Amino acid sequence: MTTLRELPPTPHFATSTHKVLELFYVPALCLATSYDRGVGYFTSNWLRLAASGLASFAGNGGRARIIASPKLDREDCAALNHGADARTDPRLRLSMERTLADLERDLAHDTLAALAWMIADDLLDFRIAIPSGDLDGDFHDKFGILRDNSENAIAFHGSPNDSEKAFRNYESISVFYSWIDGREAARVQNEQDRFNLIWNNGDINLRVYEMPDAIRRNLIEFTSRSERPYTASTQPSPSGTASRWQHQRDAISVFLEKKNGILEMATGTGKTRTALTIAEELRERSLVETVVIAAFGTDLLDQWNKELIRRTSMPVFRAYERYHEAQSFLNNPEGSILLTSRQTLAEVLPRLSPHVFKKALLVCDEVHGMGSPSLVASLTGRLSPFTYRLGLSATPDREYDGDGNRFIEGEIGPVIFQFGLKDAIRKGILCGFDYVELSYAYSDDDRSAIRQAIRRYHARARAGEAPPIEALYQDIARIRKLSKEKLAPFDEYVHANPAVLQRSLIFVETAEYGLLVQNILMAQHVDFHTYYGDDDRANLGRFARGELGCLVTCHRISEGIDIQSVNNIVLFASARARLETVQRLGRCLRIDPSNPEKRATVVDFISLAQSDDDDPTDELSADEERRDWFRDVAATQRD
Repeated sequence: MTTLRELPPTPHFATSTHKVLELFYVPALCLATSYDRGVGYFTSNWLRLAASGLASFAGNGGRARIIASPKLDREDCAALNHGADARTDPRLRLSMERTLADLERDLAHDTLAALAWMIADDLLDFRIAIPSGDLDGDFHDKFGILRDNSENAIAFHGSPNDSEKAFRNYESISVFYSWIDGREAARVQNEQDRFNLIWNNGDINLRVYEMPDAIRRNLIEFTSRSERPYTASTQPSPSGTASRWQHQRDAISVFLEKKNGILEMATGTGKTRTALTIAEELRERSLVETVVIAAFGTDLLDQWNKELIRRTSMPVFRAYERYHEAQSFLNNPEGSILLTSRQTLAEVLPRLSPHVFKKALLVCDEVHGMGSPSLVASLTGRLSPFTYRLGLSATPDREYDGDGNRFIEGEIGPVIFQFGLKDAIRKGILCGFDYVELSYAYSDDDRSAIRQAIRRYHARARAGEAPPIEALYQDIARIRKLSKEKLAPFDEYVHANPAVLQRSLIFVETAEYGLLVQNILMAQHVDFHTYYGDDDRANLGRFARGELGCLVTCHRISEGIDIQSVNNIVLFASARARLETVQRLGRCLRIDPSNPEKRATVVDFISLAQSDDDDPTDELSADEERRDWFRDVAATQRD
């Protein structure tokens, strides 16, 4: 039987002076029984060019393994996935109707079908490599190893990709032959060891995925076979969609290195997906066996549950509202996920076996909420035992709450990654918006209430009973939020711009204030409802389905809820703290697939300059600060 030793031991091939395909690839494949290839760019056209060699390779009982970057032609990706599905679906496999004798003909004339057939029949195995850890670019290496049944082996390393174009470029490869001498044999074995390490996911700076998994994770970056029908400088690149979500891959890489910390990502930029990918990565690396996810509010927890069902095969136990599955989780936490409210977390963690924490991931959604005084008291020392601790928030800082911020950083970690609203708008992940300022002046009653609040604070201070200054800020802010002077300019604005009430969320401070706003909505004949508490949850569902044009609500819907079709928000109640403002803005900036030209509107209320000089808190300037921030973000344009 002929072996690879039949080949002349040429040490170097170049496309300028050699027909590399005819002189090296095809003859080597004809004699080989295994072919391992790492390549930056792969297209099925290479299979067509090497058809005769691959047909002989298959006749030898050969098996090929290819690792490539995620840059694939859409047609090649579909064929690879089709073949992978046929491995487990006998009916699909039968429908392909291919025989070994057809392979050379099909590679030449029906390449995509032949590619799928080779995958289905285990002649070819294909995986995707994505840099991680210390690397954030592309898998760009090009090397290969061929072996025969007599343990002869050839390794090669050089510039060509496995593509048709590679043989039209100036390219070259260096080749090493195991039978020449010990030095050559060591070079071949080094390349084989490196390939095996990558294939088995052993390289800490690379993650390797089988094709169906890579597609499910949305990792493929589609390219195009045909020439670009436009000038590149004036059109978006084919990989624009993938680059739009590069921040998620960057965030994952940073967390895998740091092991704990907070991802500060704008609402709508994929915090949940990023967290679940991190969990899956840690699980695949056998670093994590248990996941605990803590969030606040039934709506947000239900949303997490839906994502978990879609994106993980691990059993999920729920411990919030009407779900009481914490004990079932505690009975067997390895290989399981606990989805729990923040309050229940304090009850569950003391009962969790200490050894579980060593291979466990804690995810705290809207992590700023973990800094409340009650949670600080009940959870101090309970979170840090987790080896991996991940916080998620668009606004992790708790304004006016140093104790809460110190607890979050100490127990969960610092901010390790940032991707803000302006970044997301520039990338086209969130839509742009118009900012509408409605001016109003305090009434005599408003001004009197502010003076009384200040006098009460000073009186308590003189008596030695003064609460923190933040308490005065909150009192004045509440007076501002409840000012009835906002109603008249709002009525005038919606009368001239009724469209702003369609697909809109109106944020009010109290249900009583909401009644005053409802009078204006009824005069405009708007289909609206309220959402203040759990007894109104059905109204949130109706609004999400488009059955209601307008929803009057309070803080309950500020965090985490994903309703893509919200076009506009009205802020009767606005806090000085940036946290609440960012959360509410995020409600209307999500991209809506059914409305690709969507541009949101934000209606805000700005108090006119006051004549009083007796406000030591400077709280009266909060409207102006918020206005300046909104103007800055609204000016952001998509790249």
